Amino acid sequence: MSSTETGGVCIRHSELAGASRLFVDLLYDFPRVSKFFAHDPSDPASLAAAAAQIEYPEQRRARVGAALGKWNAGSPSLELFLEPGTAAVVTGQQVGLFGGPVYTLYKALSAVALARELTAQGKPTAPIFWLATEDHDVEEVRSAEFFAGRITADANSDGRPAGLHVLSGIAKALPLSGAARALAEKHYRNGATFGEAFLGLLRELLGPLGLLFVDPLDTGLREASAEFLARAAEAAPRVSPMLAARGRELEAAGYHAQVHFEDRHTSLLFRFEGGKRQQLKFDGSRYAAEGVSWSPEELAREGAALSPNALLRPVWQDWMFPTVAVIGGPGELAYFAQSEVLYRELLGRMPVAMPRSFFTIVDSRSASLMERYRLRFPDVLRDEGHVRNAVSQRLIPPPLMTTLEETEQRVERAFRDLDQQLRQFDPTLVDASARSQAKIRYQFTKNKSKIVREVFRKNEQARRHAEHLSHRLAPHGHLQERHYSLLAMLDEYGLDFVPTILANIHSGCHDHHVLMLG
Repeated sequence: MSSTETGGVCIRHSELAGASRLFVDLLYDFPRVSKFFAHDPSDPASLAAAAAQIEYPEQRRARVGAALGKWNAGSPSLELFLEPGTAAVVTGQQVGLFGGPVYTLYKALSAVALARELTAQGKPTAPIFWLATEDHDVEEVRSAEFFAGRITADANSDGRPAGLHVLSGIAKALPLSGAARALAEKHYRNGATFGEAFLGLLRELLGPLGLLFVDPLDTGLREASAEFLARAAEAAPRVSPMLAARGRELEAAGYHAQVHFEDRHTSLLFRFEGGKRQQLKFDGSRYAAEGVSWSPEELAREGAALSPNALLRPVWQDWMFPTVAVIGGPGELAYFAQSEVLYRELLGRMPVAMPRSFFTIVDSRSASLMERYRLRFPDVLRDEGHVRNAVSQRLIPPPLMTTLEETEQRVERAFRDLDQQLRQFDPTLVDASARSQAKIRYQFTKNKSKIVREVFRKNEQARRHAEHLSHRLAPHGHLQERHYSLLAMLDEYGLDFVPTILANIHSGCHDHHVLMLG
């Protein structure tokens, strides 16, 4: 954990609870994962290397650019994209209610910042935001969290892409005020689709910063990219065993595969039928769904009616665009460890898998409480139980705390001595001793918990302070950026929140940034 120029701190992801090993190694120990990723995101030379590998036909640029014009007419970034040699930085997100979680903004601004940096270095680059309208699980996007509670729209998964679902059931009494409320009422109207509302909000906030938007459900875009999906359909017999092998490689290296891919079962593609995505199975030679089957060549002729699965989607995206870097969160970047196989076989190159910027925003009251209780951010960016323990330990009388710690240390030393002598006397007794030791450790933990409860019983104010810290910084044990909606943060900190975040994005730092505001 280190201090920053902005008065906040940077925390290595390895210090945060729940960080995946694959993501931590990607950022801090790249040689361990180099067989799964083409470029080291922490190496400044990676972006230049990825840019040099781009081969992007100008005919494709013209067709894709024409489709982009539907949502980005008049944007200087669109004009830049259409120029030969322009690269792209791509990010995206599901089309969530009220802008989705606030990390949506952090992704988008990370793309803007990196595109500006590359352009300033002499490599013209346009930032592009991929609206994940194709995702079919509307349950994941129909709720939004605010500091005062949750709002949920009326929608249920029915096989249609989530972006096409129509908003309904949104009450007029929103926990918002001022500019944030105006944005919500303007874009999140009952009767609009999730895709339309999400696009309208982000385009108003971020379009002026040069961000381009793309909707993969657009007919023109799908027709422009049908060539790639057809090629993927035909390549399945060759690449499916490779994907299954990659999953085993990840597990052998101590990681896990984001997608359970089974050779002779899992399909890289879906098929649109009647406005819904039809699940396909692939047995190694033929695709099948609902009593109908297709050879790879027959399915390839479906063209624009095909839809990629989670592993193929980023490769499809980066075939469409001259992508130098893809920006995502830990889960998304983990997909790339599997998708690298498809990048290599179907595209011949792979962009830099670049982590988005990460923020926890600390309000003035939380900042004061952190100082008052002398707390460290890694201790409070966890579940409420950990926060309560951290606060209580600052309130337990020092002599009692010292006695507790010294007693535990003496007991642990005694356990070590006992184990050493038991191994020499009779090794079969070690297991029985270990069980007894576990019971004693449990009693120590239980006594500590009782002391914590007694601290809060005697100090109601401290309990409220712990609750505030948990609610604001790590609600339900989740990082703030993954829980609260974009509009919740704009309501709390105003529209200047957007340029403030952009100003605090530093492309060379991949740590979690704690920023003091308010």
